[in-house]
Amino acid sequence: MAAAAAEETARDPADEAMVARAHERFAAERQRARRAKRAGEGGALPNLIVIGGLKCGTTSLHHYLNLHPEIAMSRPKELNFFVSELNWDLGDVWYRGHFPPGPTVRGETSPHYTNRPRFEGVAERMRATLGADARVIYMVRHPLDRLLSHFLHNVGGGYEHRDLEAAVADPRCAYVQRGLYAFQLEPYLAEFGPERILVVSREELGRERDATVRRVFEFAGVDPSFTSEQFDRQWETGSGKGTGGFRMMDRAVRMPGLRALDRNFDRLPERMRWLVERVVHDPGGGEAPKPRLDPELRERLAGIFRPDTARLEKLIGRELGWNL
Repeated sequence: MAAAAAEETARDPADEAMVARAHERFAAERQRARRAKRAGEGGALPNLIVIGGLKCGTTSLHHYLNLHPEIAMSRPKELNFFVSELNWDLGDVWYRGHFPPGPTVRGETSPHYTNRPRFEGVAERMRATLGADARVIYMVRHPLDRLLSHFLHNVGGGYEHRDLEAAVADPRCAYVQRGLYAFQLEPYLAEFGPERILVVSREELGRERDATVRRVFEFAGVDPSFTSEQFDRQWETGSGKGTGGFRMMDRAVRMPGLRALDRNFDRLPERMRWLVERVVHDPGGGEAPKPRLDPELRERLAGIFRPDTARLEKLIGRELGWNL
């Protein structure tokens, strides 16, 4: 009982609000999943999973992958299937229905797959369902930049009502835990081994996009020479998140009559999705201004992130160039 109470105390209210939103997005899928199970609908299991991290550029990578003619990424993007508290109960028939059997690579992207300790057992369910040959991509980012972007996203979406210092006061909060990348990666290393895992930094994707995308394609097992003018697009980044437009859109799609639009946005044609992206996130407007970290608070957080970052760099065999 005491352990359960301690776990409940450690729960991050903003993260819980995000989790509730993720669950609500698929509320209507329960009926569809029951029908699919009775009908034994086809499809295929994926063989490529982008596991996160949150606010590390996964949406852009998902779109770049989907442009490749040998790759089919799921629509919607975040299926959250391997999280028992989210969509695991929908069943593998429902999950298969999001992937056509033809393409060489079938993939999905769900940042909640690296949300320990809130969600445990994800890598184990993934290995049991997909087998040991599935490939895993983990996007990372300077942990302090990621934390600030995460906080800004939650404030803009109406999930966070505390000031920054209060929000990160408990080191067990999601803002900190999601930036402990080695800690988040451990279960996947145990289940799939380092040779089936590729770690990509958001900084690399921004600074050396063509080379980084080629590396991702090569890892996925498809033609690495494929290129597209749409690689210039960056998704869910920009000054729009600090504006009322983002807040209004993010909250509006949670209304009962608009939840289907939220759930099915990724099924819209690419041109229409990019039009919405430009309105909501203003990717051409540059990064949204981040909250300022008090020097003492910055040092406290950096002190938490340093040993984990050192461990991550040792695991991947290269330095990430983060100033911590």
